[in-house]
Amino acid sequence: MRQREYMRRLYARFGDEPDILIRRYADAERKGIVCRAKNTFDLTAEQYAAALYRDGKRKGWITQS
Repeated sequence: MRQREYMRRLYARFGDEPDILIRRYADAERKGIVCRAKNTFDLTAEQYAAALYRDGKRKGWITQS
């Protein structure tokens, strides 16, 4: 599944609860539900999830269907 799509689904299910979204997204990454093509900056799953969440909020894509 695509990263943004999965984060949107989590947002739709749990609302704007960053701690829950980040934890759930990181768990999904560890389980292979979502994948990163690269880890150029050597981020943990939680760090990447937090960055993805911030990007979605800043750019507005997290609330789009």
